[in-house]
Amino acid sequence: MKKIFFSVIVLVCSVLFFSCTSEIGILLNKDGSVDVRFEGSSGLAFATLIRTAAGVEEGDVVFDTREITAELTKNNFSSVNAVSKKGTDLSISMKDLQRKSPLFTSGVASVKDGKLFAILSADRLLNFYKASDEEVVSFLDMLLAPVFNDEVLSIEEYIDTIASFYGNEAAEEINTSNFKITLTNADGTSRVFTIPIAKLLTIDEVIEM
Repeated sequence: MKKIFFSVIVLVCSVLFFSCTSEIGILLNKDGSVDVRFEGSSGLAFATLIRTAAGVEEGDVVFDTREITAELTKNNFSSVNAVSKKGTDLSISMKDLQRKSPLFTSGVASVKDGKLFAILSADRLLNFYKASDEEVVSFLDMLLAPVFNDEVLSIEEYIDTIASFYGNEAAEEINTSNFKITLTNADGTSRVFTIPIAKLLTIDEVIEM
């Protein structure tokens, strides 16, 4: 059961990681393949929450890098290298040789004329939720995010909800966390976007990158 939980977590936390700033970089190569890197670490409150849900003790690793590597490989990534130095941090590098990973099949990322694009919207995130299996849905439900429940809440209302269920520390982690996205085109030009995690989980607009 722990292995299943850890495998699920990597698919979610690549987008929904609670720390000061987590980031994902997507690099389009000239041959059409894509390199992806992720860096992040969970905050103390959510690390405790995840450990409790997974049934692991304090001091044990939150992320099983072997399971993460295996799960990402199943999802059309190759050359996966996952490292967790402190147990609550995670660094991943990998390749998507034919752009068939969930990043592209979900419509979140796309390529046109040698350039990378990304789109974030409530519809796309809700579709991801509905298409997920029971274990993924169970973890996403822990976030109490309106975007996964086809609801509309302001950021302030969402943060208050988190505080009511998980306490002020967890609410503060979400409220102060950002997600940084770097898109690098085949010609080497890059675009960088930063979005607050709370805004992502309450998204009420289409964000094109």
